[in-house]
Amino acid sequence: MFALNSDKDLVDKAIKNGDIYAAAAVYSIAKCEQREVLEGIMFAKRRDALALARWEHTPAEVLNALSIKNNSDVGIVLRLDKNQNTPALAISTLYGLENGQVKRNTSFTVLIAQHRHTPINVLEAIVKFVDDIEVLKAVSKNPVANAQVLGLLLNRVAHSSVYEAVAKNVAANPSASADLLSAIYSYADYSQADDCQAGSSLRVAVLKHENCPQFLIRLAEFNVADAAIEIQRQLVKDSRLSLQALASLVASQDKVLRTGLAANLAAPKMLIKQLLKDESPLVRRAVAARADLTVSSIKYLISDKDHWVRQWLARNPAVSRKVLEKLSADPHADVRRAVARNSRCTNALLSELAKDEDAWVRAAVAYQKNATKRLLEALAEDADIDVLSGVANNPHTPQRILLKLISSLEADIRRGVILNRKAQRKTLLSLLEDSYYLHRLMLVNSTVLKDSDKWPLCDDPDFQVRFTAYQYFAKKYQTFTKNI
Repeated sequence: MFALNSDKDLVDKAIKNGDIYAAAAVYSIAKCEQREVLEGIMFAKRRDALALARWEHTPAEVLNALSIKNNSDVGIVLRLDKNQNTPALAISTLYGLENGQVKRNTSFTVLIAQHRHTPINVLEAIVKFVDDIEVLKAVSKNPVANAQVLGLLLNRVAHSSVYEAVAKNVAANPSASADLLSAIYSYADYSQADDCQAGSSLRVAVLKHENCPQFLIRLAEFNVADAAIEIQRQLVKDSRLSLQALASLVASQDKVLRTGLAANLAAPKMLIKQLLKDESPLVRRAVAARADLTVSSIKYLISDKDHWVRQWLARNPAVSRKVLEKLSADPHADVRRAVARNSRCTNALLSELAKDEDAWVRAAVAYQKNATKRLLEALAEDADIDVLSGVANNPHTPQRILLKLISSLEADIRRGVILNRKAQRKTLLSLLEDSYYLHRLMLVNSTVLKDSDKWPLCDDPDFQVRFTAYQYFAKKYQTFTKNI
């Protein structure tokens, strides 16, 4: 029977259970005296502490408690370092500062240098005081590192043999500022290094960055015809490139470059018309996927000999219903499937494709958001697993069919019912005892089921389901407390 009156009741149940995962799930809502008992359950055995330190779902509060109580255990520290859920407070505990320097200047430091929760002051200390190049490279890749830390890092390795490797990482780091990117680009342009390939690689990394300033794009344009192919390939994809520069690259012999140009929505129609007849199917596929295709372009591509071109065209919402009708009779099943997936596909076409000889085409119809109730009822008689999975997932499928599908021996079909946003409580209830643990776990956060339905999952035989169930109720109490 469901009877839960307070957060203390939930914690007491977890304590009585004696399960480390139940204890971890409720730790955040426990009072001081209860936390001591929970820590005894979780950390008394080293193997349990190691398991929690490693597990990617262990709550941050538990990992922080581990960092305080077990910071002398090398095995636990190593697992905490590798666990991307370890919070900043725990990182500070393990690798805080003493006299301005990092406490643990060991091989573990590289793990902390790349951790997403490492505090900025710790990263800054690493840059200033750690000499290991692998550690510094790890900082350069860490998206948590801000522009100031990245700037310090570049200054630290300036004039060294590793500058280019670090600079390339910084140029790919989302935190890199426009000023840093400009400095790296200047180095690539004016460095006396003999390695031209390395310079091109640096410039490409800078030009890729969303913070790349406009003047660098314009600077690269001046020599675009003579630039390295890697730079040309990057520039041609940029919507900020001038029409003149784009036009100068359309005749390139490099098909990868022309494909990038074909996908650039800033490319004018005259260039796209030229690429429409490109010898490379890769280029024509990119053209077929464009949202701004003209009627004449569509008419030309509909007969393309490459079925991938026709497939991309069939998926394109810019094509007319008449074009979809023609492509629905294509000899290649992938093209017909693409038609069935198109949001503009009509009910008449869906009805025809629902009878297709290829099950993969019929499955696309079953997943189609425009499929009617009558069509889904017909597809529910299909014997193919993929088709029935689509029927189970489709919100237009009647409940009586969903009730039938939950008895399927195929896990994919039962999962489709769980994922169906229109599945009712009476439909989902029996799945709470499904043989596949993942299905029971998914139902914990169902907005249709009642708390009383989910309560037995706290005693589920699978530890992940138990953890998720306890965590669900713990979060409910946290939300309730915040709203008081």
